[in-house]
Amino acid sequence: MVEKQRIQTIFTAKDYMELYRTQKPTVDLMLGIKEQWEFEDFLEEEDSLEEVPFWLYYSVIQGDFLEIGGYEEDVTEKVVAFLQKKLPKAEFHLIVDYLRDLYVDIDERDNLEEKMGLCNQYLACAGYSIQVEHDDTYCTWDYFLSVQHART
Repeated sequence: MVEKQRIQTIFTAKDYMELYRTQKPTVDLMLGIKEQWEFEDFLEEEDSLEEVPFWLYYSVIQGDFLEIGGYEEDVTEKVVAFLQKKLPKAEFHLIVDYLRDLYVDIDERDNLEEKMGLCNQYLACAGYSIQVEHDDTYCTWDYFLSVQHART
């Protein structure tokens, strides 16, 4: 929590170079860059960094979310591996049959949200849900998957 507060303070101060220095993996992933000079070029063009997408990519780096590019096509293995780690064994087995042929291509056939909706119908009784978010602020389109559990 301390790290998140520190990041929030950096955003409030609009000290984006400090954010880059302290959160380089997140910023690099979000912007699709590798070097500091690329970030400096970005700041010259944009002058700021959006906070909402930052937190999505931060959650990916922390291992809480799974990032899926909008044109990855067959994402079955990637999604299955993520959900297997995030869900208890019994809950994972409730949905495993629906985790086949997961396909992402935002220009053509894309069944990720539909299939996760089906999975959520089976997970609801156990208090779990798979959240699907998306962002296109700095890229063509990325999906973000996370697992939520309603504590009873």
